Amino acid sequence: MNDWHDFPLPSEKDTKGNDPGISDSTRRRLWLTPLIALGVVAALVGIDVVAINGTQNPPPRPIVNVVKAASTAPIASTVYLTVSPDIKPGPDGKKHDAFSVTNFTVRAGQAVKLVINNTDDATHSISSPAAGVNIVVKPGLHTYILLVKKAGNFDWRCMYPCDPYAMKHFGYMMGHITSVSA
Repeated sequence: MNDWHDFPLPSEKDTKGNDPGISDSTRRRLWLTPLIALGVVAALVGIDVVAINGTQNPPPRPIVNVVKAASTAPIASTVYLTVSPDIKPGPDGKKHDAFSVTNFTVRAGQAVKLVINNTDDATHSISSPAAGVNIVVKPGLHTYILLVKKAGNFDWRCMYPCDPYAMKHFGYMMGHITSVSA
């Protein structure tokens, strides 16, 4: 029987311990392939994060055009806020309806523009009979005027039936209006 052959046997190793049947370029490709695949996965995850964050609603815009009254809170000529269902966690562990801004400081007799995005499908309100305020907030993005004619501290609440917890707690569907003298 002839033991002579002209190809390497699988059990033979070269001086570096590598299989002589696999070329150096193939060995490099075997190492690079998983690294390239990992890079592609990382790039796809990054694209997904950017795409998902880009499609979400922007956060409520901040109060702008701030004017300082002597030793009082800042007064804004425009306030941007949102009304959302089931958004704010309560101490009961559940999420409740809420306005994103519940406390307003205004100058008596001076109008403040409220740009309200009501993301709920229900109507809500900012109502304070003592301050002479009754703003009916329809679903969607709308602009309203908050005008308090006299100075004082006033509570307001949503008068349309919604989340029972939120209607009874400040910071949800209730808040304060501070009206300072002009």
